Amino acid sequence: MNTARALVRTFATGSVGRAVKSEVHPGYQKIRAKMLEFQVDNGLPIHLKGGATDNMLFVSTLIVNGIGLAMCLHFFYGMAFPKKN
Repeated sequence: MNTARALVRTFATGSVGRAVKSEVHPGYQKIRAKMLEFQVDNGLPIHLKGGATDNMLFVSTLIVNGIGLAMCLHFFYGMAFPKKN
């Protein structure tokens, strides 16, 4: 029963309710401008095109990964060569 109602509703409304609007929402213009900033070919990878904030996040990620790698190596060394009593 619900499927039949849904089919009738889609065919009844048709394309009359979906008229093309000539005006564009102002928020879309902001998004479009931001998209154009990221499409500029300035030699930077996409994850650094956001500016100083992206660069700071990238460097902090590298530091945290380096610390994690060092801690893993320290753990493996401690398990491979335990301290003697």
